[in-house]
Amino acid sequence: MATTTEKSPVNGTPRSELSEEDGGVVSNTTVTTELIGKKGDKKESLTFTHQGVKGISHKVDKDGAVHLLPKRSGKTNRIRTLVSFKARESHFDRFNKEAAKDPFRGFYTLFWISLMIFVLNTFYNSFATTGQILSLTFATLFSRDAIVLAISDGVLIGSLFICVPFAKILVNGWCRYWPTLIWFQHVWQACLLGIVIKWSHYRDWPWVQSGFFVLHTLSMLMKIHSYMAINGYLADTYHRMKRLEHTIEERVADVEGIREGEKPVGKGGVSEEAWKRAVEKAAAADETDLRSKAEGGDANGHLAVDTDESTEAVSTQVGEWDNLQAQRGTSTLRQRANSTIIDRKPSVQHPERDHKKKSEKSKHKDNQETLIRDPHPLATHPDPLINSLAREVELLREELTSSRPGIDEKNPDVYTETVTWPSNVTFANFFDYLLVPTLVYELSYPRLKTVRPLYLLEKALATFGTFFVIYVITEHWIMPRQPSPDTPLLHTFLELAVPMMLNYLLIFYIMFECICQFFAEWTGFADRLFYEDWWNATSMDVFSRRWNRPVHSFLLRHVYASSITAGLPKGVAMFITFLLSSLLHELVMAIVSGKIRGYLFAMQMAQLPLIFISQIPFVKRNETLGNIIFWTGLLIGFPMLNIAYITY
Repeated sequence: MATTTEKSPVNGTPRSELSEEDGGVVSNTTVTTELIGKKGDKKESLTFTHQGVKGISHKVDKDGAVHLLPKRSGKTNRIRTLVSFKARESHFDRFNKEAAKDPFRGFYTLFWISLMIFVLNTFYNSFATTGQILSLTFATLFSRDAIVLAISDGVLIGSLFICVPFAKILVNGWCRYWPTLIWFQHVWQACLLGIVIKWSHYRDWPWVQSGFFVLHTLSMLMKIHSYMAINGYLADTYHRMKRLEHTIEERVADVEGIREGEKPVGKGGVSEEAWKRAVEKAAAADETDLRSKAEGGDANGHLAVDTDESTEAVSTQVGEWDNLQAQRGTSTLRQRANSTIIDRKPSVQHPERDHKKKSEKSKHKDNQETLIRDPHPLATHPDPLINSLAREVELLREELTSSRPGIDEKNPDVYTETVTWPSNVTFANFFDYLLVPTLVYELSYPRLKTVRPLYLLEKALATFGTFFVIYVITEHWIMPRQPSPDTPLLHTFLELAVPMMLNYLLIFYIMFECICQFFAEWTGFADRLFYEDWWNATSMDVFSRRWNRPVHSFLLRHVYASSITAGLPKGVAMFITFLLSSLLHELVMAIVSGKIRGYLFAMQMAQLPLIFISQIPFVKRNETLGNIIFWTGLLIGFPMLNIAYITY
C-alpha cells in the first residue's frame, strides 16, 4: 500500500517551489510517498519531483507504476457562495406583493401621519416662541465647507480606480496576489484611511461633515477590498488553470505524438493535428459512454440523455469548439456555444472504474455533483491523466464564471448575465460596481431589464422628505437639549431617548429604503434585500445580522469566512469579526466627537457575552422577553452614548 503526502524534505511542511529557468518561472512540486507493507510497517520512502508543473500529485500502483494526477486545491468557491444574490424586494417597498398583504400595513401609514403632525406641532411652537417656523442653525452647521467636502469626496472616488490596474497586473501574471500584492492592498487601504482621518482633522469639520466623509470612506474601502480580494482569488485560479492546460498539452503531445509535417503550437509542444486526434478519441469514448447510459450505465457522471440525440450534439460541439486555440483560457462565447450542461462529479483517478467501486460514504460529500457549463473536450479521454486534468480544468472554469444565468419564472423582468474572468476587469465594470448598492463584489449580479424613471423620482423625493423630518427633530429636539456637566443625567436621558430613537429609525429608512433603492433602480440591481425584520430581533446578534445586510455580507465573506479558511476556530473568527466591527465604530465616534473614549467599543464588545446569554434555553424560549430587552437596550444606548461623548 502506498500513501502520498506533499512535504518539504526539510521540515515536512507543504511546499511548492518556484525556480527560474530560461528566463521564465517554472513551477515544481515535490511529493514524498511512503510504501507500507501489509502489516502496516513502513518499508521505504520515495521522493518524486515533478519538474515544470505545480499542483500535480501521483499514484503508485501495486506493480510500482507511477501515474501523475492533478492535486485538487483545498480552496474552492465555497466562500463565494456564502453570499449569494437573487431577485428580492425590501419589506417596505410598495411594489413588494408580499408586504402589501401585511395586516399591519395601516400602522405604517399611521406612523408617517403622526410624524407629519409632530413636525407641524414643532413649527407652530417654534413660531409662537421665536417668530421663526424653522431655525437654520443646523443648516449652517452642515453646509459649512461643503464645496471642499464635495471635492474631497470626488478625489476619494477617483483614487479608487487604481484597483483596475491592480487587477490587470493580476490578469497579465506580472505579480501574484498572494503573498505579494495582498500586502500592497492592505498598506494602500491603511494609507487611504489615514489620509482621510488626517484631512478631516485638518479641515476641522463639524460632526456632520466628518461623520459623512469617514463613513463613506469606510464603505468604499470595504468595496475595494472585496473587489481586489475576489479578483486576486480568481487570478490565482485562472493561472492555475493555465498551468493545467499547459500540462494537458504536454501530455497530449506525449500520448498522440507529433507526426511528420505537423507543427507544434505553443509551449506545450502539441500540434493541432495531435490535439484533434485526442479530441476524437475522447468523443468516441463519450459516445460509447452515452450508449451505456441509455442502457442504465453512468460511468463518467453525465446526465442520462437519449443516445441518438446526444451523440449528434456531442459530434456537433466537437467540430465547432474543440480546437486547441478555442480551448485555451476562459471564453463566454464558448460557453454560449455549449448548449448541453454536463452534470459531472469531481475529478477522480480512474473514472472508468470508480463508479462501480464507489461506496455510499464517498457519495455523501466528496462526490457532490457539479454542473459544468463549459465542458472540456478531453474530459472523457481514455488516458487517466488527460481525463483527470481536463475535469479539473472544467471545475476551475466553473469557478471563473459568474453565477448561473437565466430568467426567473416568478420575475421575468430579471436576468443574470454570464461573465467569465478576466473579461470583467474593465473601468466600466468597476464604475458600475461602485454604483451598485452592495459591498461584496461578484462577476455578475441579477439585473432588471428596465429602469423605472418614476420610481427614481419617488425615491429621490422620499430622500429629501425624510431628511427634512430628521432636520426638524435634530434642530428642535436634540441640539437644544445637549447635556452639560451640570445637567442631571436622568433629565437629559428622558429628553433625548425618544427623539434619538426617531432619528435612528428615519436614518435607517433613508439609507436602505431611499438611497440604496435609488442606486439599485439606477443600476438595475435586482437584489433589494438590504435589511430583514430586525425590529423583531430577540438578541443583539440577530439584530446585527438583519439590520444592515450589506455590511453583514461583507463581514461574513471577507472576515469571518476568511478567518475560518485560514484555520481559525469559529469562536475566534467570530471574536475577530466583532473586534474589527467595534474598532471601526469607535473610529467613527472618535472622529465625530474629537475624543477617544472607547464607550461605543465597549458596548459593541459587550454583545459577545449577551449573545451567549441569549442562547440560554429560558431566554431563547421567551422571544417577547428577548425583544423587550433588545428595544430597551437601543432606547438606553443611543442617548447614553450621546451624553457620554459630549459630557465626559
